[in-house]
Amino acid sequence: MRTETLLVGLVALVLILLSGLSVGESHSSLGTAGFTVLALNACWLFDGIGEEAFYTAPQCEEDAEDHLTKVATYLGTVDADFIAIEEIESAAMLHRLNVKLGGQYHEIFVEGTDDSTGQDVAALSRVPVVAMGRSAATQRYPIPGSSFRAPMGTEDVAKNYWASIELGSETITFIGVHLLAYPDDLQRAVRREAQALIIGNLAKDFLNAGHQVVILGDINDFDSFVCDAAGNEPISCVDELLKDIDPEIEGDELVNIAASLPQDERYSYWYDINRNGIDDGAEEHSMIDHMFVTQGLADTLIDVRIDHAGYAARTVSDHWPIIATFAIP
Repeated sequence: MRTETLLVGLVALVLILLSGLSVGESHSSLGTAGFTVLALNACWLFDGIGEEAFYTAPQCEEDAEDHLTKVATYLGTVDADFIAIEEIESAAMLHRLNVKLGGQYHEIFVEGTDDSTGQDVAALSRVPVVAMGRSAATQRYPIPGSSFRAPMGTEDVAKNYWASIELGSETITFIGVHLLAYPDDLQRAVRREAQALIIGNLAKDFLNAGHQVVILGDINDFDSFVCDAAGNEPISCVDELLKDIDPEIEGDELVNIAASLPQDERYSYWYDINRNGIDDGAEEHSMIDHMFVTQGLADTLIDVRIDHAGYAARTVSDHWPIIATFAIP
């Protein structure tokens, strides 16, 4: 069940932006070697109380504990330094996960506003967090420049957080998100573009403050340039909004690290199209989870994978995690 946590608001963001870092500051050194980042949609990491309306969620506390243990056991095999989790219920569940991992992480949870499913996003970081918060911004849709003309309305990003850490001389800000589902649904796509614009603008603020930036999580959309294993193409411009966060500057400020992978390895989600309970391969695979990083971080990337070998589909989650390791000179 959802529990209240301290909401760190825009005040913290202002403090970050006034930290004295500049756009031209060097990004050549991040301070510590071998920093591993993992992003996983953990598939209803809930406590099993009051989730009767959602058949994919744990239906009792025993099932919830079993699922939590499976997620923690897997994460323990990766030993990541920063773990981004989507589809988690509360700060209490994040703490339970941390305890199962030995309590070695700093917990990042800023309660969102998804009153429909109760899902949220959160993270664990070995490096102390200097500030955290979330964007409460709203955006009219269709957004300027969208190919869509309808529907019209106002959207926010119910599930998001930002968290800043310091490594050596660098400040790295992680922006964790879980955007609206259904990539091919026009009604959702137009709203998801508005969400992406909000997150892109948030990332631009941190970039302008001299930070390295990572946007990661369940984007629920495809990348138009980094095609997935099934060759899915987006109907939206979400991927462009999350990479070209400052259109006034030529080129993309962020890159999709999955570009380093062969196309047949680019899938992070299994959708059982024929409902036979069997993973039938490429036609049921898609890449809707992403990790976009600033070029300064991309230049230090030494390993990236989507960990299909970590577990069979749906034994831990119906998503597979994106894992990236950055070499820190």
